[in-house]
Amino acid sequence: MEKEVFTEEEKVLLKKHVTDIENPIYCIKNLPEEVVAVLFAYVSRSPNSFKRNLLKLLGSGDLNLDVNKVSDMYGDAASMQEAKQKAMKFHEKWVVGYGHGSVAEHASIKFAIDKLSIVATKILEDNRLGSYTEKSTRYQVFDKNVFYWDPKLMSSEFQGEVRELVHLLFDTYEKFLPIVTEKVKAKNPRDVEVNERAYENSIKAKVCDVIRYLLPAGTLTAMGFTFNARAAEHAIRKLLSHPLTEAREVGQKLLEEGSKICPTLLQFAGHNNFISETNKEMKKLSQSILKKDVQTTLSGAKTSEDPNIKPVKTICVDENAEDKIIAAILYEHSQLSFNDVYSEVKALPREEKEKVFDEYVKRRGAFDRPMRAWEHAFFTTEIVCDYGAFRDIQRHRMNTQTNQIFNTHLGYEIPDEITEFGLKEEYVAVMEKARTLYEKLETKFPYEAQYFIPLAFRVRVLFRWNLRELEHFIRLRSSVQGHISYIKIARLCWAEIDKKYPLLAKYITLNMDEEYLGRLRGEIETQKKMDKVKEKYGD
Repeated sequence: MEKEVFTEEEKVLLKKHVTDIENPIYCIKNLPEEVVAVLFAYVSRSPNSFKRNLLKLLGSGDLNLDVNKVSDMYGDAASMQEAKQKAMKFHEKWVVGYGHGSVAEHASIKFAIDKLSIVATKILEDNRLGSYTEKSTRYQVFDKNVFYWDPKLMSSEFQGEVRELVHLLFDTYEKFLPIVTEKVKAKNPRDVEVNERAYENSIKAKVCDVIRYLLPAGTLTAMGFTFNARAAEHAIRKLLSHPLTEAREVGQKLLEEGSKICPTLLQFAGHNNFISETNKEMKKLSQSILKKDVQTTLSGAKTSEDPNIKPVKTICVDENAEDKIIAAILYEHSQLSFNDVYSEVKALPREEKEKVFDEYVKRRGAFDRPMRAWEHAFFTTEIVCDYGAFRDIQRHRMNTQTNQIFNTHLGYEIPDEITEFGLKEEYVAVMEKARTLYEKLETKFPYEAQYFIPLAFRVRVLFRWNLRELEHFIRLRSSVQGHISYIKIARLCWAEIDKKYPLLAKYITLNMDEEYLGRLRGEIETQKKMDKVKEKYGD
């Protein structure tokens, strides 16, 4: 490929905006996000390089970005603002006028929120195309003054009861902190080879793992997230169409601040009648069509000992998933149609199928991920877990999630340590007060009542995973360094795969000791026998 030649003047200009003027691979810098989107938009119709198109834009006055005023890091404010105005005219024509929405995906917006509720973070993170980092409940102790007081609840006749419960939850959280710390230290004395700081951090994580169950979902947290402008518009639209006041407040503020970065690309990020009205009508239809009472179907679910709660339930799986994945692996390296490959794979003996899997994964290093053929098999699972665990599980967004509103009907988890340390009676009393108040308010304030529910209570969610994402989830979340709540879920997800497709399960990295694995396999075999009996004789 012939090397692109630039004049000395052009090189000076380019150095302000690209990381390498010689190499055909480089990064763009020192341009407003909407200007970057203009630059990338030209590639679809221009034969020129990005550098040449940038020079054309700068030289023609289409951007009016004065190179003599632009610093290496931020750029002259007046010059940058003029460039943004020029970019807006471009976007008004191509994005707004012609619907060329993909242009907006090249503009990036980085948002930071210092105070929003845990409930609100779940609404925001229900957008697949984003990158999120959230304040951890495992590694930080929360203060009793960090809570979102919903205006509807606090202007209702129940505001006194809500305030009393929230204060009780935080007071109990604070009370349990030194008690649990002392007990955990007694159980885990410091090894002489471990330095004091590392030891204290590990103790803090173990303690927070236990007491976080008491935190109400309205606890204020912090998060940073990055959207491209197209994803931001969609996320803001959803927030502004949500029934919760806080969601709309957050959406409005994101729109205001995001518009300072990408004013044209966010100009249609408003309330969406389709979203808000459809959800209202679907709730009405659900209540009129579904006749079963949640309390009777659960037989009064109470605590973690309740046998009616199944943490992981497989709803449906791809038939012949193993054959489909093997066929997809071989298909990529053949010239045959998928049906031809698939028909041959189905006839292979198990040893041959195993050989394909062996070769496909055996060279994988610690940080390597399965290749994309694993995406050709799907599992749909229904997961019931405490809301604290859901915070972590939900962040695996390369799947399809359908979430139910947070409530108290599925009961709550009681950590083993709470019982072991003699705190169960007080813990249960607090949880029951939360349940009683929720059931009192849920009809009138179904969304707002979520705020005072402790993270110990369970939530139910439907996940449709491809096997590649499920492998990532199981490998990451079954690690002993994680929280016991989602470790259990990850291991049970593996068990569900192993029941149906033991050959696939063999190639999924599962972090657990051999004793636990033996018990789990024993439970799987027992369940298989019970399923056969039910199939033959009925329930």
